[in-house]
Amino acid sequence: MPHVDISRLRNVVLAGHAGSGKTTIAEHLLHKAGVISRMGRVDDGTASLDFEPEEQKRHLSLSLAANTFDRDGSHVTLIDTPGYADFVGEVISGFAAADGALITIDASGGVEAGTETAVRLSRSTHTPAIFVITRCERENADPTAALDALREEFGTKIAPL
Repeated sequence: MPHVDISRLRNVVLAGHAGSGKTTIAEHLLHKAGVISRMGRVDDGTASLDFEPEEQKRHLSLSLAANTFDRDGSHVTLIDTPGYADFVGEVISGFAAADGALITIDASGGVEAGTETAVRLSRSTHTPAIFVITRCERENADPTAALDALREEFGTKIAPL
C-alpha cells in the first residue's frame, strides 16, 4: 500500500438492522471505485465482504469485514458490520474504529432494533452518521414513511438529501 498521510485516512462503518443493505452498499462503492471488477450479491453468496463459507451459505454477514478504496486523495476504509443482535460486538468494534457511519434503513421495514442500536452507538461514540434509506425499489417500499419514522424516533433534524 502506498504511503497515505494520516489526515487523509477515513474509516466509515456501515451499520443497521439485518438485511437493510449494508453489504450491498459496500459492494456498490467498491465496484464504483474499481476495487472489485464485478458487484457480488448477498443473496447469491457472491458479495466480496461476505467471504466466509458460512456467510455465503446463510446469505448474511456474521462478522465485521473491511475493504479500502482511494477517492479524491483520501484512503477510505469501509467497515461492514453484521445486523443481527447476536453479533453486536462486531458493530461496537466497527464504531470504535470509525470516523463516520452510514446507518441503513430498509424503506419497507422502517426503524428496527438494529437501526436503534446503530444510532445508540453513533451517539455514544460521537461518530457522525448519515442515514441511507435502502431497498426503495421493493413493492412495499415507502421511503417517505421511512423518513417520517426516522424523524419520529430520532428527531426532526433529519433532512433528506
